[in-house]
Amino acid sequence: MEPLLSVAVCLYNREELIEFCLASLVRQSLPRELYEVIVVDNNSTDSSFEKAKRFCQEPLGFRVVKELRQGVSHARNRGFHEARGKYVAYIDDDSKADQNWCEKILDAFEKSGADPVAVGGAIYPYYDCTPPKWFEDRIETRSWGSEKGILTAGNAKYGFSGSNMAIRKDILQAFGGFASGFGMAGGKMGMGEEPQLFTRIYKIYPRFWYDPSIIVYHWVPQPNMSIVYRLRRGFLSGRSRAQIDDVSIQPVTRYVREIIMALAFMITSFRDMIFTMNSGCDRVIRMQKIADRVGYLCRKWQE
Repeated sequence: MEPLLSVAVCLYNREELIEFCLASLVRQSLPRELYEVIVVDNNSTDSSFEKAKRFCQEPLGFRVVKELRQGVSHARNRGFHEARGKYVAYIDDDSKADQNWCEKILDAFEKSGADPVAVGGAIYPYYDCTPPKWFEDRIETRSWGSEKGILTAGNAKYGFSGSNMAIRKDILQAFGGFASGFGMAGGKMGMGEEPQLFTRIYKIYPRFWYDPSIIVYHWVPQPNMSIVYRLRRGFLSGRSRAQIDDVSIQPVTRYVREIIMALAFMITSFRDMIFTMNSGCDRVIRMQKIADRVGYLCRKWQE
């Protein structure tokens, strides 16, 4: 019997965390014959590959493959090419799935009645150290709210975060998967591979189903709790968004408009941070949004 759901875990140097991720996939409520787990090792140099191999035994339905082309986009594409299921779910190697994760993903595709092409849920952080005082869970929480249904918000086209998303395999095949010019590559930070794909899909199939009870817990390491990291992340996010955006009006006109909007946002933000914001977390979130705007403009300037 072929599984309905294939879970792809893209692995790179996570020897301390990969077992927690895979153990959470062993404990799923979905009957074992309905899902498989494919670990795609992307040239790990530590013991990650060996630790993942320990889960590759019957009747678990786990297997490990190697993808030699460096980058998370290559690894994710290898995942869906290896998949036997009708649907392909992705979870990061430093994340843990809720016990009902697979079951709820499959229910969303098969029982929601909305005929979604993609499904996603909420992502909550977990830590192995004490965050700084300004850091709050919401800065690393990914959510579309408390109601389930087809995404309709203005930025719905960007879809879901990579650690908690599932896409029909035929859709992945039709759109050629993830673009190799986006996303992490080894230890080099990169972003945008998920929204780049979702934006292309959304133009033709705007049916992304969100369910807040589809839950993943994502590890946040201490370096990611620094303000410098938040600003860098915002800047790179803006750069990737500029690459993704479909320019439907004259580039110069659009660029001038973006500059005006960015300046207005910065002025308002600095005013709010000085006079109305009492939360350190709010200030950092706003600073990250400013960095996003700067990254967007810098990328557009290069074009």
